Amino acid sequence: MLCNRESWWRAGVLFGVAGVWIGAAANAVPQDRVADAVLGQPDFVSNQPNQPDGTPTAGNLAFEFAPHAAVAPSGRLYVSDSGNHRVLSWPSAATFASGAAADLVIGQPDFTSGAMDCSFSGGPSASGLCFPQGLSVDADENLWVADAINHRVLMFLDPAATDAIADIVLGQADFNSAEQNLGLGEAAARADSLNYPGRVLVRGAHLYVADSGNSRVLHYSLSQGVQGQLAADRVWGQFGDFTAPFKNNDNSGNCANTGEQGCGPPSADNLFNPIGIAVDAYDSLYVADWANNRVLRFDDHLTSDTTADAVFGQATFAGNAPNSGGLVSGLAQPTDVAVDPTGLRLLAADAGNNRVLVFGSPLRITTARAVFGQLGDLSANAVNHGLGDAATDAGGLFAPTASTFDGLANLVVVDTNNARVLRLDMPLRTPVLADIDGDDDVDAGDYRNLWSCLNGPAAPLDPTCRRLDFTGDRRTDLHEVSRVFGCFSGTGSVVDPSCDD
Repeated sequence: MLCNRESWWRAGVLFGVAGVWIGAAANAVPQDRVADAVLGQPDFVSNQPNQPDGTPTAGNLAFEFAPHAAVAPSGRLYVSDSGNHRVLSWPSAATFASGAAADLVIGQPDFTSGAMDCSFSGGPSASGLCFPQGLSVDADENLWVADAINHRVLMFLDPAATDAIADIVLGQADFNSAEQNLGLGEAAARADSLNYPGRVLVRGAHLYVADSGNSRVLHYSLSQGVQGQLAADRVWGQFGDFTAPFKNNDNSGNCANTGEQGCGPPSADNLFNPIGIAVDAYDSLYVADWANNRVLRFDDHLTSDTTADAVFGQATFAGNAPNSGGLVSGLAQPTDVAVDPTGLRLLAADAGNNRVLVFGSPLRITTARAVFGQLGDLSANAVNHGLGDAATDAGGLFAPTASTFDGLANLVVVDTNNARVLRLDMPLRTPVLADIDGDDDVDAGDYRNLWSCLNGPAAPLDPTCRRLDFTGDRRTDLHEVSRVFGCFSGTGSVVDPSCDD
Protein backbone atom coordinates (compact mmCIF):
# COMPACT_ATOMS: atom_id res chain seq x y z
CA MET A 1 0.00 0.00 0.00
CA LEU A 2 1.08 3.59 -0.40
CA CYS A 3 2.96 4.83 2.64
CA ASN A 4 5.12 7.68 3.85
CA ARG A 5 8.87 7.61 3.15
CA GLU A 6 10.87 10.63 2.09
CA SER A 7 9.55 14.19 2.03
CA TRP A 8 8.41 14.14 -1.56
CA TRP A 9 6.24 11.06 -0.96
CA ARG A 10 4.57 12.28 2.24
CA ALA A 11 1.31 13.42 0.68
CA GLY A 12 0.40 9.88 -0.35
CA VAL A 13 0.84 8.71 -3.91
CA LEU A 14 3.97 8.98 -6.01
CA PHE A 15 5.46 8.13 -9.09
CA GLY A 16 4.50 4.82 -19.25
CA VAL A 17 5.64 4.27 -21.91
CA ALA A 18 3.37 3.57 -24.83
CA GLY A 19 3.67 0.27 -26.62
CA VAL A 20 3.79 -0.11 -30.36
CA TRP A 21 0.76 -0.22 -32.64
CA ILE A 22 1.02 -3.37 -34.70
CA GLY A 23 -2.36 -4.86 -35.31
CA ALA A 24 -5.51 -3.08 -34.13
CA ALA A 25 -8.29 -3.10 -36.68
CA ALA A 26 -8.86 0.18 -38.48
CA ASN A 27 -12.59 -0.04 -37.80
CA ALA A 28 -12.35 -0.80 -34.10
CA VAL A 29 -15.45 0.17 -32.15
CA PRO A 30 -15.64 1.65 -28.64
CA GLN A 31 -15.19 -0.97 -25.95
CA ASP A 32 -16.35 -0.94 -22.34
CA ARG A 33 -14.50 0.59 -19.40
CA VAL A 34 -14.03 -2.59 -17.36
CA ALA A 35 -11.01 -4.89 -17.17
CA ASP A 36 -10.76 -8.19 -19.03
CA ALA A 37 -7.86 -9.74 -17.08
CA VAL A 38 -6.04 -9.17 -13.79
CA LEU A 39 -2.58 -9.94 -12.39
CA GLY A 40 -1.60 -9.95 -8.74
CA GLN A 41 -5.03 -11.10 -7.56
CA PRO A 42 -6.96 -14.35 -8.06
CA ASP A 43 -10.04 -12.44 -9.26
CA PHE A 44 -11.48 -8.96 -9.79
CA VAL A 45 -12.95 -8.63 -6.29
CA SER A 46 -9.80 -9.27 -4.23
CA ASN A 47 -7.49 -6.37 -3.42
CA GLN A 48 -5.13 -7.24 -0.55
CA PRO A 49 -1.35 -7.23 -1.18
CA ASN A 50 0.57 -10.49 -1.42
CA GLN A 51 -2.47 -12.73 -1.58
CA PRO A 52 -3.22 -15.15 0.01
CA ASP A 53 -0.99 -15.11 3.13
CA GLY A 54 1.01 -11.89 2.94
CA THR A 55 4.21 -13.35 1.49
CA PRO A 56 5.52 -12.99 -2.07
CA THR A 57 4.80 -15.59 -4.74
CA ALA A 58 5.11 -15.67 -8.53
CA GLY A 59 1.48 -14.59 -8.81
CA ASN A 60 0.98 -11.78 -6.31
CA LEU A 61 2.00 -8.15 -5.86
CA ALA A 62 2.59 -5.70 -2.99
CA PHE A 63 2.83 -2.16 -4.31
CA GLU A 64 4.25 0.88 -2.55
CA PHE A 65 4.72 4.45 -3.74
CA ALA A 66 4.32 4.59 -7.54
CA PRO A 67 4.87 1.26 -9.31
CA HIS A 68 4.94 1.12 -13.06
CA ALA A 69 4.61 -1.24 -16.03
CA ALA A 70 6.26 -1.49 -19.43
CA VAL A 71 5.69 -3.62 -22.51
CA ALA A 72 8.69 -4.79 -24.55
CA PRO A 73 8.70 -4.82 -28.37
CA SER A 74 8.27 -8.60 -28.13
CA GLY A 75 5.09 -8.09 -26.08
CA ARG A 76 6.63 -9.20 -22.77
CA LEU A 77 5.17 -7.38 -19.76
CA TYR A 78 7.30 -6.02 -16.89
CA VAL A 79 5.83 -4.72 -13.59
CA SER A 80 7.74 -3.05 -10.76
CA ASP A 81 6.52 -4.89 -7.66
CA SER A 82 7.90 -2.17 -5.44
CA GLY A 83 6.78 -3.44 -2.03
CA ASN A 84 8.52 -6.74 -2.70
CA HIS A 85 11.62 -4.95 -4.09
CA ARG A 86 11.48 -6.77 -7.40
CA VAL A 87 10.38 -6.57 -11.01
CA LEU A 88 8.11 -9.36 -12.24
CA SER A 89 7.65 -10.30 -15.89
CA TRP A 90 5.09 -12.25 -17.91
CA PRO A 91 5.60 -13.55 -21.48
CA SER A 92 2.73 -11.58 -23.02
CA ALA A 93 0.86 -8.47 -21.97
CA ALA A 94 -1.82 -9.20 -24.55
CA THR A 95 -2.66 -12.78 -23.58
CA PHE A 96 -2.02 -13.27 -19.86
CA ALA A 97 -4.79 -15.06 -18.00
CA SER A 98 -6.19 -13.68 -14.75
CA GLY A 99 -4.07 -14.70 -11.77
CA ALA A 100 -1.23 -15.97 -13.97
CA ALA A 101 2.18 -16.51 -12.39
CA ALA A 102 5.20 -14.55 -13.61
CA ASP A 103 7.96 -16.50 -15.33
CA LEU A 104 10.81 -14.06 -14.56
CA VAL A 105 11.87 -12.16 -11.44
CA ILE A 106 14.49 -9.40 -11.19
CA GLY A 107 15.81 -8.07 -7.89
CA GLN A 108 15.24 -11.27 -5.89
CA PRO A 109 16.88 -14.72 -6.00
CA ASP A 110 13.48 -16.42 -6.32
CA PHE A 111 9.73 -15.75 -6.42
CA THR A 112 9.21 -16.16 -2.67
CA SER A 113 11.81 -13.62 -1.50
CA GLY A 114 11.05 -9.95 -0.90
CA ALA A 115 13.97 -8.45 1.01
CA MET A 116 15.09 -4.92 0.19
CA ASP A 117 18.59 -4.31 -1.18
CA CYS A 118 19.10 -0.76 0.05
CA SER A 119 21.98 1.22 1.51
CA PHE A 120 20.37 0.95 4.96
CA SER A 121 19.99 -2.83 4.66
CA GLY A 122 23.49 -3.82 3.60
CA GLY A 123 23.15 -3.08 -0.12
CA PRO A 124 22.98 -2.17 -2.85
CA SER A 125 24.26 -4.57 -5.49
CA ALA A 126 23.87 -5.22 -9.21
CA SER A 127 21.24 -7.88 -8.54
CA GLY A 128 19.07 -6.18 -5.89
CA LEU A 129 16.49 -3.38 -5.82
CA CYS A 130 15.09 -0.95 -3.26
CA PHE A 131 11.53 0.17 -4.03
CA PRO A 132 11.84 0.08 -7.84
CA GLN A 133 9.50 2.46 -9.63
CA GLY A 134 9.65 3.42 -13.33
CA LEU A 135 10.35 0.92 -16.12
CA SER A 136 11.17 1.18 -19.81
CA VAL A 137 12.16 -1.39 -22.42
CA ASP A 138 14.21 -0.25 -25.40
CA ALA A 139 14.18 -1.55 -28.97
CA ASP A 140 16.76 -4.22 -28.10
CA GLU A 141 14.61 -5.63 -25.26
CA ASN A 142 16.89 -4.13 -22.61
CA LEU A 143 15.09 -3.27 -19.37
CA TRP A 144 15.69 0.08 -17.64
CA VAL A 145 14.63 0.42 -13.98
CA ALA A 146 14.36 3.52 -11.79
CA ASP A 147 15.67 2.08 -8.50
CA ALA A 148 14.28 4.92 -6.45
CA ILE A 149 15.69 4.70 -2.93
CA ASN A 150 19.08 3.65 -4.25
CA HIS A 151 19.10 6.90 -6.26
CA ARG A 152 20.01 5.19 -9.50
CA VAL A 153 18.78 3.84 -12.82
CA LEU A 154 19.79 0.31 -13.79
CA MET A 155 19.90 -1.29 -17.23
CA PHE A 156 19.58 -5.07 -17.69
CA LEU A 157 20.63 -6.43 -21.08
CA ASP A 158 17.58 -8.35 -22.38
CA PRO A 159 16.94 -10.08 -19.04
CA ALA A 160 14.52 -12.61 -20.53
CA ALA A 161 17.36 -13.97 -22.66
CA THR A 162 20.35 -13.39 -20.36
CA ASP A 163 20.22 -12.87 -16.59
CA ALA A 164 18.85 -10.67 -13.83
CA ILE A 165 22.12 -8.86 -13.05
CA ALA A 166 22.33 -5.19 -14.03
CA ASP A 167 24.87 -4.24 -16.70
CA ILE A 168 24.78 -0.42 -16.50
CA VAL A 169 24.15 2.02 -13.65
CA LEU A 170 23.31 5.73 -13.87
CA GLY A 171 23.40 8.14 -10.96
CA GLN A 172 26.07 6.24 -9.01
CA ALA A 173 29.78 5.61 -9.48
CA ASP A 174 29.29 1.83 -9.18
CA PHE A 175 26.72 -0.84 -8.35
CA ASN A 176 27.54 -0.76 -4.63
CA SER A 177 26.89 2.96 -4.05
CA ALA A 178 23.56 4.60 -3.20
CA GLU A 179 24.17 8.20 -2.20
CA GLN A 180 21.77 11.04 -2.88
CA ASN A 181 23.27 13.23 -5.58
CA LEU A 182 26.61 11.41 -5.33
CA GLY A 183 27.08 12.54 -1.74
CA LEU A 184 25.72 16.08 -2.08
CA GLY A 185 22.44 15.13 -0.38
CA GLU A 186 19.41 17.38 -0.85
CA ALA A 187 21.41 20.60 -1.04
CA ALA A 188 22.79 20.41 -4.58
CA ALA A 189 22.72 18.26 -7.71
CA ARG A 190 24.95 17.39 -10.65
CA ALA A 191 24.38 16.45 -14.27
CA ASP A 192 25.39 12.88 -13.42
CA SER A 193 23.56 12.55 -10.08
CA LEU A 194 20.06 11.40 -9.10
CA ASN A 195 17.77 11.79 -6.10
CA TYR A 196 14.78 9.41 -5.90
CA PRO A 197 14.25 8.88 -9.65
CA GLY A 198 10.61 8.05 -10.31
CA ARG A 199 10.44 7.22 -14.01
CA VAL A 200 12.76 6.30 -16.88
CA LEU A 201 11.92 6.38 -20.59
CA VAL A 202 14.01 5.27 -23.56
CA ARG A 203 13.11 6.30 -27.11
CA GLY A 204 15.78 5.40 -29.64
CA ALA A 205 18.98 7.17 -28.65
CA HIS A 206 17.14 9.38 -26.13
CA LEU A 207 16.98 8.52 -22.42
CA TYR A 208 14.77 10.50 -20.04
CA VAL A 209 14.67 10.30 -16.25
CA ALA A 210 12.13 11.96 -13.97
CA ASP A 211 14.57 12.88 -11.20
CA SER A 212 11.74 13.43 -8.77
CA GLY A 213 13.68 14.31 -5.61
CA ASN A 214 15.54 17.01 -7.54
CA SER A 215 12.28 18.32 -9.09
CA ARG A 216 13.63 18.01 -12.60
CA VAL A 217 13.50 15.87 -15.74
CA LEU A 218 16.81 14.90 -17.34
CA HIS A 219 17.74 13.91 -20.89
CA TYR A 220 20.75 11.76 -21.79
CA SER A 221 22.05 10.98 -25.24
CA LEU A 222 22.73 7.30 -25.89
CA SER A 223 24.01 7.86 -29.41
CA GLN A 224 27.62 7.28 -28.32
CA GLY A 225 26.75 4.41 -26.01
CA VAL A 226 27.08 4.40 -22.24
CA GLN A 227 30.73 4.73 -21.30
CA GLY A 228 31.65 5.53 -17.73
CA GLN A 229 29.48 7.88 -15.65
CA LEU A 230 26.87 9.20 -18.08
CA ALA A 231 25.88 12.84 -17.56
CA ALA A 232 22.63 14.47 -18.65
CA ASP A 233 22.79 17.04 -21.43
CA ARG A 234 19.36 18.70 -20.93
CA VAL A 235 17.31 19.54 -17.86
CA TRP A 236 13.73 20.78 -17.44
CA GLY A 237 12.34 22.36 -14.28
CA GLN A 238 15.50 24.14 -13.10
CA PHE A 239 16.02 26.89 -15.71
CA GLY A 240 18.71 24.81 -17.40
CA ASP A 241 20.82 24.60 -14.22
CA PHE A 242 22.10 21.06 -13.55
CA THR A 243 23.23 22.00 -10.02
CA ALA A 244 19.82 23.18 -8.82
CA PRO A 245 17.58 20.66 -6.97
CA PHE A 246 14.86 23.10 -5.89
CA LYS A 247 11.11 22.52 -5.76
CA ASN A 248 9.30 25.19 -7.79
CA ASN A 249 12.57 27.02 -8.43
CA ASP A 250 11.84 30.73 -8.97
CA ASN A 251 15.29 31.43 -10.46
CA SER A 252 15.96 34.07 -7.79
CA GLY A 253 19.17 32.47 -6.61
CA ASN A 254 17.76 32.35 -3.08
CA CYS A 255 16.09 28.93 -3.10
CA ALA A 256 16.75 26.14 -0.63
CA ASN A 257 15.18 22.73 -0.16
CA THR A 258 12.90 23.08 2.88
CA GLY A 259 10.84 19.94 3.13
CA GLU A 260 7.63 20.15 1.16
CA GLN A 261 7.69 23.92 0.80
CA GLY A 262 8.33 25.10 -2.72
CA CYS A 263 10.71 27.96 -3.31
CA GLY A 264 8.21 29.95 -5.33
CA PRO A 265 4.87 29.65 -7.08
CA PRO A 266 4.45 27.21 -9.97
CA SER A 267 5.33 28.50 -13.42
CA ALA A 268 5.99 27.26 -16.94
CA ASP A 269 9.67 26.85 -16.00
CA ASN A 270 9.61 24.86 -12.76
CA LEU A 271 8.50 21.51 -11.32
CA PHE A 272 7.65 20.08 -7.91
CA ASN A 273 8.39 16.34 -7.56
CA PRO A 274 7.61 15.37 -11.17
CA ILE A 275 7.08 11.70 -11.95
CA GLY A 276 5.47 10.54 -15.19
CA ILE A 277 7.12 11.31 -18.54
CA ALA A 278 6.06 10.61 -22.11
CA VAL A 279 7.01 11.77 -25.60
CA ASP A 280 4.52 11.80 -28.47
CA ALA A 281 4.94 11.34 -32.20
CA TYR A 282 5.11 15.12 -32.70
CA ASP A 283 8.18 15.52 -30.47
CA SER A 284 6.34 16.98 -27.47
CA LEU A 285 7.41 15.99 -23.97
CA TYR A 286 4.75 15.51 -21.27
CA VAL A 287 5.56 15.63 -17.55
CA ALA A 288 3.24 14.66 -14.69
CA ASP A 289 4.13 17.43 -12.22
CA TRP A 290 2.82 15.53 -9.21
CA ALA A 291 2.95 18.03 -6.32
CA ASN A 292 1.68 20.86 -8.55
CA ASN A 293 -1.37 18.79 -9.56
CA ARG A 294 -0.79 19.31 -13.26
CA VAL A 295 0.68 17.92 -16.46
CA LEU A 296 2.98 20.10 -18.55
CA ARG A 297 3.66 19.86 -22.28
CA PHE A 298 6.96 20.96 -23.82
CA ASP A 299 6.95 21.33 -27.63
CA ASP A 300 10.17 20.83 -29.63
CA HIS A 301 11.66 19.83 -26.32
CA LEU A 302 15.13 18.92 -27.58
CA THR A 303 15.92 22.54 -28.39
CA SER A 304 17.38 24.95 -25.83
CA ASP A 305 13.87 26.04 -24.77
CA THR A 306 12.91 24.58 -21.37
CA THR A 307 9.66 26.51 -20.89
CA ALA A 308 6.39 24.56 -21.00
CA ASP A 309 3.93 25.33 -23.79
CA ALA A 310 0.69 24.03 -22.28
CA VAL A 311 -0.72 22.93 -18.94
CA PHE A 312 -3.34 20.28 -18.11
CA GLY A 313 -5.27 20.36 -14.82
CA GLN A 314 -4.80 24.08 -14.12
CA ALA A 315 -6.25 27.20 -15.71
CA THR A 316 -2.82 28.86 -15.83
CA PHE A 317 0.81 27.95 -15.23
CA ALA A 318 0.61 29.79 -11.87
CA GLY A 319 -1.98 27.43 -10.39
CA ASN A 320 -1.40 24.20 -8.46
CA ALA A 321 -4.55 23.55 -6.41
CA PRO A 322 -5.89 19.98 -6.60
CA ASN A 323 -8.91 19.65 -8.86
CA SER A 324 -8.73 23.28 -9.89
CA GLY A 325 -11.98 24.20 -11.61
CA GLY A 326 -13.62 20.94 -10.55
CA LEU A 327 -13.15 17.26 -11.33
CA VAL A 328 -13.93 17.60 -15.03
CA SER A 329 -10.99 19.93 -15.63
CA GLY A 330 -8.72 19.31 -12.64
CA LEU A 331 -6.11 16.80 -11.49
CA ALA A 332 -5.00 15.54 -8.07
CA GLN A 333 -1.52 14.04 -7.73
CA PRO A 334 -1.15 12.95 -11.39
CA THR A 335 1.44 10.21 -11.30
CA ASP A 336 1.95 9.01 -14.84
CA VAL A 337 1.40 9.99 -18.47
CA ALA A 338 1.34 7.87 -21.61
CA VAL A 339 0.64 8.46 -25.29
CA ASP A 340 -1.64 5.95 -26.99
CA PRO A 341 -0.38 3.88 -29.97
CA THR A 342 -1.97 6.23 -32.52
CA GLY A 343 -0.11 9.20 -31.07
CA LEU A 344 -3.35 11.17 -30.94
CA ARG A 345 -4.37 10.77 -27.30
CA LEU A 346 -2.75 11.39 -23.92
CA LEU A 347 -3.54 9.29 -20.85
CA ALA A 348 -2.91 10.52 -17.31
CA ALA A 349 -2.99 8.35 -14.18
CA ASP A 350 -4.85 10.77 -11.91
CA ALA A 351 -3.96 8.88 -8.75
CA GLY A 352 -5.53 11.23 -6.21
CA ASN A 353 -8.85 10.94 -8.02
CA ASN A 354 -8.74 7.14 -8.46
CA ARG A 355 -8.97 7.29 -12.24
CA VAL A 356 -7.13 7.31 -15.55
CA LEU A 357 -8.07 10.18 -17.85
CA VAL A 358 -8.02 10.25 -21.64
CA PHE A 359 -7.35 13.53 -23.43
CA GLY A 360 -8.63 13.35 -26.99
CA SER A 361 -6.04 15.44 -28.78
CA PRO A 362 -3.04 16.17 -26.56
CA LEU A 363 -1.51 18.87 -28.76
CA ARG A 364 -4.59 21.09 -28.58
CA ILE A 365 -7.18 19.85 -26.10
CA THR A 366 -6.41 20.04 -22.37
CA THR A 367 -9.79 18.79 -21.09
CA ALA A 368 -10.32 15.06 -20.61
CA ARG A 369 -12.74 13.28 -22.95
CA ALA A 370 -12.99 9.89 -21.23
CA VAL A 371 -12.23 8.22 -17.91
CA PHE A 372 -11.44 4.77 -16.53
CA GLY A 373 -12.15 3.79 -12.92
CA GLN A 374 -15.28 5.88 -12.39
CA LEU A 375 -17.78 4.06 -14.62
CA GLY A 376 -17.36 6.73 -17.28
CA ASP A 377 -18.25 9.65 -14.99
CA LEU A 378 -15.74 12.52 -15.34
CA SER A 379 -17.23 14.27 -12.33
CA ALA A 380 -16.58 11.36 -9.91
CA ASN A 381 -13.46 10.41 -7.97
CA ALA A 382 -14.53 7.87 -5.32
CA VAL A 383 -12.29 4.97 -4.36
CA ASN A 384 -13.30 1.98 -6.50
CA HIS A 385 -16.16 4.10 -7.90
CA GLY A 386 -17.80 4.14 -4.46
CA LEU A 387 -17.20 0.56 -3.30
CA GLY A 388 -14.62 1.78 -0.78
CA ASP A 389 -11.12 0.69 0.25
CA ALA A 390 -11.84 -2.95 0.97
CA ALA A 391 -13.94 -3.92 -2.06
CA THR A 392 -13.47 -3.59 -5.78
CA ASP A 393 -14.52 -5.02 -9.14
CA ALA A 394 -13.41 -5.01 -12.77
CA GLY A 395 -14.37 -1.35 -13.16
CA GLY A 396 -12.82 0.13 -10.03
CA LEU A 397 -9.48 1.84 -9.40
CA PHE A 398 -7.76 2.85 -6.18
CA ALA A 399 -4.87 5.30 -6.70
CA PRO A 400 -3.64 4.04 -10.08
CA THR A 401 -0.05 5.07 -10.77
CA ALA A 402 0.61 3.95 -14.35
CA SER A 403 -0.94 3.07 -17.68
CA THR A 404 0.59 1.75 -20.88
CA PHE A 405 -0.40 -0.13 -24.02
CA ASP A 406 0.56 -3.42 -25.56
CA GLY A 407 1.05 -4.01 -29.28
CA LEU A 408 -2.67 -4.71 -29.83
CA ALA A 409 -3.80 -1.40 -28.28
CA ASN A 410 -4.91 -3.08 -25.06
CA LEU A 411 -4.60 -0.80 -22.04
CA VAL A 412 -2.58 -1.98 -19.03
CA VAL A 413 -3.21 -0.14 -15.74
CA VAL A 414 -1.23 -0.45 -12.51
CA ASP A 415 -3.99 -0.26 -9.89
CA THR A 416 -1.69 0.44 -6.98
CA ASN A 417 -3.80 0.39 -3.83
CA ASN A 418 -5.74 -2.62 -5.10
CA ALA A 419 -2.39 -4.45 -5.50
CA ARG A 420 -3.13 -5.52 -9.05
CA VAL A 421 -2.51 -4.91 -12.75
CA LEU A 422 -5.49 -4.73 -15.07
CA ARG A 423 -5.75 -5.26 -18.82
CA LEU A 424 -8.60 -3.66 -20.74
CA ASP A 425 -8.88 -5.10 -24.24
CA MET A 426 -8.92 -2.37 -26.92
CA PRO A 427 -10.92 0.08 -24.78
CA LEU A 428 -10.41 3.11 -27.06
CA ARG A 429 -12.03 3.53 -30.44
CA THR A 430 -9.65 4.22 -33.32
CA PRO A 431 -9.73 8.02 -33.62
CA VAL A 432 -10.87 9.88 -36.71
CA LEU A 433 -8.22 12.40 -37.74
CA ALA A 434 -10.80 14.93 -38.81
CA ASP A 435 -12.41 14.85 -35.36
CA ILE A 436 -9.95 17.45 -34.15
CA ASP A 437 -11.53 18.17 -30.78
CA GLY A 438 -12.17 14.51 -30.00
CA ASP A 439 -15.90 14.84 -29.32
CA ASP A 440 -16.90 11.98 -31.71
CA ASP A 441 -18.49 14.45 -34.09
CA VAL A 442 -16.84 16.21 -37.06
CA ASP A 443 -18.55 19.59 -36.92
CA ALA A 444 -18.05 23.35 -36.88
CA GLY A 445 -15.76 23.12 -33.86
CA ASP A 446 -13.30 21.08 -35.91
CA TYR A 447 -13.40 23.65 -38.70
CA ARG A 448 -12.57 26.39 -36.20
CA ASN A 449 -9.61 24.44 -34.86
CA LEU A 450 -8.35 23.73 -38.36
CA TRP A 451 -8.84 27.30 -39.57
CA SER A 452 -6.56 28.67 -36.83
CA CYS A 453 -3.77 26.43 -38.14
CA LEU A 454 -4.06 26.99 -41.90
CA ASN A 455 -0.77 28.13 -43.39
CA GLY A 456 0.89 28.46 -46.74
CA PRO A 457 3.51 26.20 -48.32
CA ALA A 458 6.44 28.24 -47.02
CA ALA A 459 5.11 28.88 -43.50
CA PRO A 460 6.49 26.77 -40.65
CA LEU A 461 3.95 24.57 -38.93
CA ASP A 462 3.27 25.65 -35.37
CA PRO A 463 3.94 22.75 -32.96
CA THR A 464 0.38 22.91 -31.63
CA CYS A 465 -0.94 22.34 -35.16
CA ARG A 466 1.01 19.20 -36.00
CA ARG A 467 -1.90 17.01 -34.93
CA LEU A 468 -3.85 18.55 -37.84
CA ASP A 469 -1.30 17.77 -40.53
CA PHE A 470 -3.22 14.74 -41.83
CA THR A 471 -1.14 14.38 -44.99
CA GLY A 472 2.22 14.67 -43.23
CA ASP A 473 3.59 17.42 -45.48
CA ARG A 474 4.46 19.72 -42.54
CA ARG A 475 1.67 22.20 -43.26
CA THR A 476 -2.09 22.49 -42.94
CA ASP A 477 -3.82 23.48 -46.16
CA LEU A 478 -6.72 22.57 -48.46
CA HIS A 479 -5.91 18.87 -48.19
CA GLU A 480 -6.83 19.01 -44.51
CA VAL A 481 -9.89 21.17 -45.23
CA SER A 482 -11.07 18.56 -47.74
CA ARG A 483 -10.62 15.79 -45.17
CA VAL A 484 -12.72 17.60 -42.57
CA PHE A 485 -15.38 18.46 -45.15
CA GLY A 486 -15.57 14.84 -46.28
CA CYS A 487 -16.26 13.69 -42.72
CA PHE A 488 -18.54 16.51 -41.68
CA SER A 489 -21.70 15.44 -39.89
CA GLY A 490 -22.48 18.00 -37.22
CA THR A 491 -25.30 15.87 -35.93
CA GLY A 492 -23.90 14.67 -32.63
CA SER A 493 -23.73 11.12 -33.91
CA VAL A 494 -20.62 8.97 -33.66
CA VAL A 495 -18.35 9.50 -36.64
CA ASP A 496 -17.78 6.58 -38.99
CA PRO A 497 -13.99 5.94 -39.01
CA SER A 498 -14.21 4.93 -42.67
CA CYS A 499 -14.60 8.59 -43.64
CA ASP A 500 -10.91 8.98 -42.88
CA ASP A 501 -9.70 6.31 -45.29
